[in-house]
Amino acid sequence: MKKRTALIVGLAAGVIAAAAGLLAALGYLPVIAAELVAVVAFPAFVIFIALWWNAKSGEEDIPFIGY
Repeated sequence: MKKRTALIVGLAAGVIAAAAGLLAALGYLPVIAAELVAVVAFPAFVIFIALWWNAKSGEEDIPFIGY
């Protein structure tokens, strides 16, 4: 996995979770739907940011981040 790809996916997941919270706060999205989106998007955000942090720029390897 390239460092750029991991960063894009991580930031996209973070933006999706934040947007769901904002839409719920503004009343455009039911709170339960925003919570479901956050439950799905937040782990992806954490995993892909960790992959970005550990990835080397020139290699195509996915580093082990542990459990």
